[in-house]
Amino acid sequence: MGSSSSSPLPNDMHVVIVGGGFAGVKAALMLKDKCPFTLIDGRDGIHNCVAALRASVQPEFAEYTFIPYQKMFSMDNFKQGHVTGIDVENKKVKVDCKEGEQDIEYTHLIIATGSSVPYPGKLALDVTTIEEGIASYQHQCQEIRAASNIVIIGGGAVGVELAGEIKSDYKGKTVTIIHSTRTLVSPEFSDKVHKEVRKQLERLGVVLVLGERVTGLDEIPKQRSDQQFTVTTDKGTEIQADLVIRCTGNKVNTTPFTETLGDSMNKRGQLEVNEYFEVAGCQNIYAIGDCCNVEETKMAVRAGWNAEHVIHNLFLEYQGKTRKPYVPRFPIIIVSVGRNGGVFQVGPVVLGAFAAKTVKSKDMFAAKFFKDRGIKAPKIPSYNKNKT
Repeated sequence: MGSSSSSPLPNDMHVVIVGGGFAGVKAALMLKDKCPFTLIDGRDGIHNCVAALRASVQPEFAEYTFIPYQKMFSMDNFKQGHVTGIDVENKKVKVDCKEGEQDIEYTHLIIATGSSVPYPGKLALDVTTIEEGIASYQHQCQEIRAASNIVIIGGGAVGVELAGEIKSDYKGKTVTIIHSTRTLVSPEFSDKVHKEVRKQLERLGVVLVLGERVTGLDEIPKQRSDQQFTVTTDKGTEIQADLVIRCTGNKVNTTPFTETLGDSMNKRGQLEVNEYFEVAGCQNIYAIGDCCNVEETKMAVRAGWNAEHVIHNLFLEYQGKTRKPYVPRFPIIIVSVGRNGGVFQVGPVVLGAFAAKTVKSKDMFAAKFFKDRGIKAPKIPSYNKNKT
């Protein structure tokens, strides 16, 4: 395992990180050359799900939303496979990989399994290669290009951003968002955010059906249909569609820990942690990001903050210093509404389209995604403005 003779952490320490998303990779990068560690993930590269919705519309964009783990870590520090169980007593993680089932020992375990949302918000867990992921999003681009009446179920950040992406490229398509409440994005954020998002969507021509739920979900085609069909809400509203995209239903990825740590899980499947992210009833086992029960809106930037906090505390602990408790930070969100719009809230301050575009909407953090992981950012392709 990779370690450094000048490491501030002991060489007999071995940190195992389960999950190679934003939280897990952040933790691994902070441990790089500092102590032995193993990052485990079922895929061969990290996916920038923040940019997934642009990749759903712009075919050439998908390849800029992945980074192979081998570009960030040596093969001594990465294991591709699925964690099937955790042996807490003997401090081992069971991994199903191409070499067969293996046991990986740990002194400290960081669980960062994340969560799943319907595609295209995130890739399905059974997509294990970057090549498969790129092909999947290119297919989604074809589905959207061929559709004429698109219904998006869910007006959270994912649904809002997808609608903005589609209407930016395809002004002639009918795009409808059906959302179960009258508040878009999330109630955590300022009323100014909700009002500005709504105004920008309507300016793009997105149809909003708020405070209504779709009925008969199981009967709605999961792929684009050559024939128009009717989507009906619980209040009787009927919308014609040939493509329905689901953007609701966040589910914690619990498979690696359900059997062993089930007593430490809440009803949402999250692991209950203390102010140091330690899993309830466990020693040297931490949970960060979407899979822990810290009360904050789950998002990539906060997953990174969680990871930073755990790793900083490991350094403090082994330097004989007092660990610091985690305190959730101020509200922060950037919602893109197309390539030139969006809303940016930091604490009580709400900024409009120019700030959102400058920080995020122009490339959906694609360049930052590479730079933050120590890799030179490629030239991100511009989009075709002549689509209709």
